[in-house]
Amino acid sequence: VQRYQVKKKRPQTEAQAQRNMMVYLKNIAGFTLDYFKGMSYDDIRPIFEAKFNANLKFLLKSKEHIEEEESREIALINETLA
Repeated sequence: VQRYQVKKKRPQTEAQAQRNMMVYLKNIAGFTLDYFKGMSYDDIRPIFEAKFNANLKFLLKSKEHIEEEESREIALINETLA
């Protein structure tokens, strides 16, 4: 049991991180795994960061947009009640 706990706490190796980035790009950005053959971690990292940051920016923008719509609806309800 202790060996498992020790393994669980270890940081990711570069190969594991590379594999996770490749799978993310395959699922989210539509890349094929063949595209990454022969590429190193340093080659994949900028592609991953660009796509990940664009996705995160979109999600945050969507959240702000939803909050704006909710505040407009609340203001509209308050106007009709007054």
